[in-house]
Amino acid sequence: MDGEGLLAEVDAELADLTTVRAALVAAVDAGCDDLTTCATSPCCPIPFTDLAEKMRHAGPCC
Repeated sequence: MDGEGLLAEVDAELADLTTVRAALVAAVDAGCDDLTTCATSPCCPIPFTDLAEKMRHAGPCC
């Protein structure tokens, strides 16, 4: 992989982590103290549906 490809991959991973962080901050701000319970609530920003959808279309992981 060339340098530009590697940088693009790192940027994509950072964007994913930023999405996860924002969702976790929103859950904490909403008063969630149990992420497992929160994830079953329709008002909770977890699970990360946008990220999961992106990963589902990315193809196989191996």
